[in-house]
Amino acid sequence: MYIVEDTLAMLVAVVTLTAVSMFAYNETDEVPTEEVPVVVEIERSPSFYEIAQRETHCLATNIYFEARGESFEGKKAVAFVTLNRVESESFPNDICSVVYQAQYSSWWKEKRDRLVPIRNKCQFSWYCDGKSDSIRNTREYENLYRLASEVILGKHKDNTGGAEYYHADHVKPDWRLAFNKTTKIDSHIFYRKLDI
Repeated sequence: MYIVEDTLAMLVAVVTLTAVSMFAYNETDEVPTEEVPVVVEIERSPSFYEIAQRETHCLATNIYFEARGESFEGKKAVAFVTLNRVESESFPNDICSVVYQAQYSSWWKEKRDRLVPIRNKCQFSWYCDGKSDSIRNTREYENLYRLASEVILGKHKDNTGGAEYYHADHVKPDWRLAFNKTTKIDSHIFYRKLDI
């Protein structure tokens, strides 16, 4: 009997409180909370077209700084050396990484969060020669962009004999002795790895 009386009293209390709260409820009693929009940032992979445009830009930029004063064949040769490096296991797998391959300053990275190449420690000298890398002749660049896209699409044949290296003909770097000379085009001499 004791349990029933306690249970009955609790039941009466619950029903009473529920009834009181229902009658006493007023919509203004509830304080509205500010809605906070949830923003979910999804890292989007670049599209095929964005990648193609970036790679073509990198190749055109390399041709611009390495060979804009050369003949059409000389410009094409620089483009093919870049692509031959992409195909080689000794170099990165994409055009932009090949073009901007360098030793970077750890100080700039740590202190300023910037990638700054160490002077004269780049695969292509224009990138770390200390001079401006601004493209000033847009008409020339547009022509080189067209050439770069044609080379990427396979509209031209490799005129370097598979070369992965070159240097200006007015210098004689020691590294040249470790490679086979393939050709000379304009003011550049081209090389590939020694045949084993």
